[in-house]
Amino acid sequence: MIEEIFYILAIPSWEPTKVSPFQGFAPGLFHAAPYLVGVPTFPSDISELAMDPADRLARRRAGQGAWHWSPVTIENLLDHGQPTPSRPFMVVITSEPEVARKVATWRRGLRVRPLHLSAHEIGGAIRPHELTVERLQQHCRTALRQAKEANRRIDIAERLSIIDAWRPWTMEPSGLHRHSHNVTLPNEMVLRSAGLMTDREGGKLEVSPEQDYVDGITESARAVLDLREQANDRPAYRLNPPRPDLILLAPSMHVQAAEIIQRAKLPKLSVRAFRALQRQRGYTIQIPIEDEGAINEIGPILSLRGGELRVTTYAVGVRAASTAAATIRLPARINRSVGVVGQLARFLRHHENPPPIKTSRVFRAVQGALAETLPPEHMDLLRQSNSGIKIIGEAPLEWLPLDDLPLGIARDVSRIGTTPGNLLIEQLRHVPPLYIPAEEFKNYLAVSMFEEGDGIAHHVRQALAVLPDAAESKLTGISAAPKSTDEFISTVNDYDGPILIVDSHGTHPDNPDVGGLTIGGEFVDVWDLAGKIRLPPIVVLSACDTHPFDRSHATVANGFLRCGAIAVLGTVLPIRSRDAAIFLVRLMLRAISFGNAMNANGRSAAWTNIVGGGLRMQLASDIVRGLGARGMIPEDRVDRIHLAANHDINPPHERADWLPRLRQRCIEAGEINQDQWAATYPDILAASDVIRYVNIGNPEAILISDERVLKRTMHEAQM
Repeated sequence: MIEEIFYILAIPSWEPTKVSPFQGFAPGLFHAAPYLVGVPTFPSDISELAMDPADRLARRRAGQGAWHWSPVTIENLLDHGQPTPSRPFMVVITSEPEVARKVATWRRGLRVRPLHLSAHEIGGAIRPHELTVERLQQHCRTALRQAKEANRRIDIAERLSIIDAWRPWTMEPSGLHRHSHNVTLPNEMVLRSAGLMTDREGGKLEVSPEQDYVDGITESARAVLDLREQANDRPAYRLNPPRPDLILLAPSMHVQAAEIIQRAKLPKLSVRAFRALQRQRGYTIQIPIEDEGAINEIGPILSLRGGELRVTTYAVGVRAASTAAATIRLPARINRSVGVVGQLARFLRHHENPPPIKTSRVFRAVQGALAETLPPEHMDLLRQSNSGIKIIGEAPLEWLPLDDLPLGIARDVSRIGTTPGNLLIEQLRHVPPLYIPAEEFKNYLAVSMFEEGDGIAHHVRQALAVLPDAAESKLTGISAAPKSTDEFISTVNDYDGPILIVDSHGTHPDNPDVGGLTIGGEFVDVWDLAGKIRLPPIVVLSACDTHPFDRSHATVANGFLRCGAIAVLGTVLPIRSRDAAIFLVRLMLRAISFGNAMNANGRSAAWTNIVGGGLRMQLASDIVRGLGARGMIPEDRVDRIHLAANHDINPPHERADWLPRLRQRCIEAGEINQDQWAATYPDILAASDVIRYVNIGNPEAILISDERVLKRTMHEAQM
């Protein structure tokens, strides 16, 4: 029997084109999403409130015990969503009268009934203020007895005793103020889920100086990070490494929003309000209003955008509470780096092998634009992260400079886009751990979809051919060359392994602003394959521009997420086929050999670390070999220095200061000084393909693990 309590937001159905204009949310979410704020104050499953509070917190950090929630259309709920004897615990939340009536009628006919929470007085439903932990406890007892009546073979005695043992946590003051502006709400939700109340009095952040926002965000984020002390290293972390402990939240509007506003032919003041949203730089927006008529024109635009931001914040808050992660809400100006990002992208698309010095200059301009948006307090929070960073936004935050490295290299980083909003909601929902033995990665699927005579078609195929000897056993990987979309779908659907490698030409033009792959010489929009293709959990895209930062959300990588992948390794710029093939080999070796070594040591390896470590190792290789090629370190010292860097990068000796140590070794071994390193290193970094990859989706949920890790975990837990 499943012990999780499912919190379902029942919403009306909608047409795919009838979503909110700026971010793309289903209309019903605007009324239902506010209920998400209260979800983390209730248990995620029937065992949670029988646990010690520190154990609850450790479980969340490990990706266990998250809240299971989802918006569901009323039609899907009535047809497929009813509780069952094996899944009896459900709370259905309704916010619209017609939906509430349908749920009430449906509920009366069920043998195992959900708890109906509604904003409306409907028979059988309770009002939001009436839901308490004690009321939910009573419902769970009733649901168990109904499950027993529906299936006499079920033994409910043990689960009843767990529910009877619930000990609601005692709420204590956190010492922080509850702010009316939602920039601190995700952190407040995490603190409330850990039994810490924020003071209702004294909060501000309405139209305050920006430093007040920075201070409020910093204080609340630090309070969440301090919770880690209650749940330091646990045996459970061997099997389930802690999920990212820091979220960077940067809500944005999709690029077609301006076209929608233009087509709508709105009054001038409404257009003016939209332009002000586009130009917004800080946490607030101020538009001078001459009279009451102006309010009537400006109000709907600002209200609609405000509603989108609230939906985003509520959903991120549940995600943050589910993993005990601190959230840094970034100011709007982070999204205004698109101009300089586009300059870099156009430059690199124009030059296959661009001049390193000019590439470095343009890349530094992008990094400078990003660095200007984050205050020192928030940079310090980034340095405190020790289990990874989750980006929720569209800005190229992987390039943010953090102590001489881009953030995406300095830490294990993954991202979810904020557009389209409905895909954001899908990706923010809890993804339970998926355990994959290292051996299974030998059964890869690589599809090569180049036309005959293409000069780069053989690079990945030849690179994968070197894997058997290096991996110490023969691979059973499949290489295929589908010539049409139907062949591609059939090939993928026939595969049952963990990883799909797509070797193809990728493109994402700006008109129409839709990305695609070339299959059989034809452009294919991956989004159109949803419902037709069954993907493995991991997709690696060895193709150009599969998730460019200077284009719309309709990217190839997002398309694969929409089709069901859990993690997609995409590319934000063109990649060079030989370099891509080398990196792919490194990635596969880490999954197979490094994953196996970690498991032998009794620890799982998260896919985020497979990718993050692979990028760090690739950059170390590019640095050492780049300096060697320039004659700046002796050729006979290159391999030794490279090996020492890999030693620093990987467990059990993993060090955050691997780059300074590499720099010192290069200086000691060569004929260079600090100034020469400082002049050369930025060129090598900007020219490296490591800055061109982006880890999308929920890769932290994919764990390379086998029975050795489980045995070691259980043994230590019993000691």
